[in-house]
Parts: sequence; C-alpha cells; structure tokens
Amino acid sequence: MLDSDVLYSILPLTKTLSISNSTSSVGKSTRLILRILALIIIVCAVAFWLKTGAHTGFSKNRVEIEKVDPITQIEYVDYEERFIMGVEYLALSCAAGVGLFGLSYFFGRHKS
Repeated sequence: MLDSDVLYSILPLTKTLSISNSTSSVGKSTRLILRILALIIIVCAVAFWLKTGAHTGFSKNRVEIEKVDPITQIEYVDYEERFIMGVEYLALSCAAGVGLFGLSYFFGRHKS
C-alpha cells in the first residue's frame, strides 16, 4: 500500500486539490442561518396574510361594515379601523425570503 507522502510526490496536484475542496465551518453555518431565516420570513408572511383575511388586493387600513339602522331599517356603511395585509406586503416579504436564500449561495462554497 502506498504511503500518503509517496502518493503526493507522485501526484503533486492531489494534495492541493484535497486542500482546496474544504469549506469553512463559518460559511456553512452562515449559509444555514440565512436559509432558515428565509424560510421563517416566508412562512410568517404567508401565515400573517392568511390570518388577516387573505386579501388579494392592496392592503387596507379600514374595513367596510354594513349596518342597519334600528329605527329606519336603512342600510349604511360604517368603517372599522383594522389592518388587512394585501398582496404587495406578501410579495415583498416573499421576495426578501427568496433574496436571503439566494444570498446564502455566496457563503460556504469551495475555495479554489
């Protein structure tokens, strides 16, 4: 069986290739943290969008509530101050999550 020094003397590139294929643990952990953070942002944004009514239009600060006057029986519209998240916040937060996930590809790569 060949000794590793003998092998490296026969094939000098093997030693440099084995060193260059190593990745840093800081880069791997940064990559993992960014991916987990991206997942948390996307899941929380979708959950909050669903909780506030899954409104497919733009966000609202006031919600129309139809009421009936008890004396005249005439219907009228009253407004309640309530936030309903629209698709622009959902799209922005999903884009931020995808951006963080894409940013994670710059960390923990093989050094050459």
